[in-house]
Amino acid sequence: MALTDRDIVIFTYADWHASWSTPQQIATRLAPGNRVLYVDQPRSFLYGLKKADTQGAGVWEGPRLQEVRENFWVYHLPHVFLPVGGMPLPLAKLAMDLNGRVIAALVKRQMKALGFEDAILWNFSPLHGRAVRHLPHALAIYDIADVWVNYLHDASGRGVVQWVEEHLCRTADLVLPSTENMAQQFAPLNPETHVVHHAADYPHFSKAAAPETEVPEDIRELPRPIIGSVGVIDPDRFDVGLIEYLSQMRRKWSIVLVGPPRKDMDMTRLASCPNVYLTGNRPIAELPNYLKGMDVTLIPYKVNEATRDIYPLKLQEYLATGKPTVSSVMPSVMPYRDVVRLAGTHAGFVTEIEAALAEQGDPARAAARQAVARENSWEGRVAEKCAHVARLLDERKR
Repeated sequence: MALTDRDIVIFTYADWHASWSTPQQIATRLAPGNRVLYVDQPRSFLYGLKKADTQGAGVWEGPRLQEVRENFWVYHLPHVFLPVGGMPLPLAKLAMDLNGRVIAALVKRQMKALGFEDAILWNFSPLHGRAVRHLPHALAIYDIADVWVNYLHDASGRGVVQWVEEHLCRTADLVLPSTENMAQQFAPLNPETHVVHHAADYPHFSKAAAPETEVPEDIRELPRPIIGSVGVIDPDRFDVGLIEYLSQMRRKWSIVLVGPPRKDMDMTRLASCPNVYLTGNRPIAELPNYLKGMDVTLIPYKVNEATRDIYPLKLQEYLATGKPTVSSVMPSVMPYRDVVRLAGTHAGFVTEIEAALAEQGDPARAAARQAVARENSWEGRVAEKCAHVARLLDERKR
């Protein structure tokens, strides 16, 4: 069932100009068949006093409404919101409620200016969670890309996010977790809970296998083999100890990490490894070029509460390149063990990387990986999500 000619407001945890993630991938595929308003994440008035956000690359363009393409607008929110972190739980709840009212008022103004009516509210973020209830809508969706409490370590922060998420799940018309583990947590709160996994932009990432794609200059002359990872480097998921171990055990390997460190990530240990190369943030347009230069790709995640529930966005992107991939053992990756090598220990990573290097020139294996990625495209995943939305809208007409 297709979804067309609708007004859709996307509430996101990833700013339009930040490292591309699930919200940008889905939003771009909803337009131009629908009219889409993409709302950047809210930040407090103290934001300018904090350390620069490397994921956002310092390109905030607000406050303003920006038309980026046909039927697609981005609203860069002003930094006017109350801080929430570190507060006692009752005050944090109050701040979230007040922020929700401000977000709703600001977004309602933009919706009116664009002539949005009977809109679908498609929310990815608990930061916007208290705004949804103040906006008129035809349908409210909570699309869960991650279990956000897994990245919060203080009781108040976990408490307020759990409070917001529980309300979102209970009041949403549709809940879309990205893994079965997430669904087990949220399905008891809403009967319209349906798992839809993450995917890959196959046409884009398969460029890594194209002869005409050029390897970037900053990694082109590095010693081979090149073992690489693409994505945000964060303290909760990224296994710094693993990268250090690989660096020490195989000094002739070049280990390339493409992506922004999260602002609370201490990069000292990685920077001190002589055969680890940090490229920093790179636009999504350049990622196939970097992936082409790698001999083996890594999903170097810790095995913990945070990674138990996730579906790594890079999984299908790597498979689209045809390159061998070695990953930590996670529930969401296990079904792909025919095309992904799994390692349960640091020593196991060395063994599996060496095995992957031995098969990197096998065209049949490369084709098998790409075939899996083609079956897991964003076009297919968005169609799956939209089928649930269209069904619910149709049921409401009866």
